[in-house]
Parts: sequence; structure tokens; C-alpha cells
Amino acid sequence: MNTHEKKAPAAQEGIQFFYSPPAELPPGYMDIICGLVEAGGSVSPEFVRYNLERAFLIAYVKDGDEIIGCSSLKHPRPEFIATVREQTGLDLANYLERGYTSVKPQYRGKGIGSSMLAGLTARVGERKLYSVIGEDNIGGQKMAINNNTKRVAVYESKKTGKKLGIWIPEWMLEQGK
Repeated sequence: MNTHEKKAPAAQEGIQFFYSPPAELPPGYMDIICGLVEAGGSVSPEFVRYNLERAFLIAYVKDGDEIIGCSSLKHPRPEFIATVREQTGLDLANYLERGYTSVKPQYRGKGIGSSMLAGLTARVGERKLYSVIGEDNIGGQKMAINNNTKRVAVYESKKTGKKLGIWIPEWMLEQGK
């Protein structure tokens, strides 16, 4: 087992979790991961590759040779930080964004997404972290709650007009980070 690999819980036998900087992904994996994120349909494909290529860390999950899920810790774009600050007063300038979480439909509801998010959160070190979850994304909100994450603000996307929540791990809030 390499340093980026994690054994799956017993209920997920054969499932392997990997955590890698973008530059260390095996050849072709970035294309597959971008495709998974875009297939999820909850984000605009416009910046997916750009953001993932510059991410802090990418999580991906394999069942045998097939990538079945992904997520990331990415650096937020300055425009996004400004929008959230304008609408909520929340300053996310020194945070990583945990996002682009996607699990193939046949693997959903098995704890894979929650396990990926917990693995990413465990790897932030001293950094601060947040997630953006649509107010209509009940599945994403359940994953956040399962990972002891709390909604701290809501803003409206200028691009889509949708209401989106900013979620931060409770332990970061408790420590005043």
C-alpha cells in the first residue's frame, strides 16, 4: 500500500481510497476525474479542469481498476472569495474548498462519499476548510452532517441564481479557526 492509499471499511471490500496531489495522478486519471465531476451535473464544467489541475489534493476511489468516485481540496478563485464576502461577510481567503465530490450512481448510499470527505479533511493539516453545497442538494448536506460539518452562511450564485450554503467542519468553528 502506498502513502496515498487507504484501506476501505469492511462493508466496502475491494474499494480503495487514494489521495494525491494533481501532479502525481497516474496518466489519464485527470480526464476520468474531470468526467466524473462533470457527469454529476451540479457544477459548471467551465472551470473543472482548471481548478483540479491547481488543487491542493485530489481524492479518488477505485473498485478494482475502475474509478468510481472523486473529490478534492482546491484553492478557491478570487472572484468566488469576493462574492461570498460581499454577500455574507465571511472571508474565505485562506481556506481550501472541499468540493467536486462525485460518486457513480450505482455506488451511492454506501458511505463512499462520506469516507472520501473524511479522508480529505484528515489531510488538511493546519489549513482551514469549507464546502459549498446547494440548498437543494439533500445528499450533499447529509454527507456534510455525517462529517460533522455545519452550514455557516448562505449566498446566491451570480451565475445560476441558486442559493448555496457554506459548510465548515465543526471542530474548526469550536477552535475559533
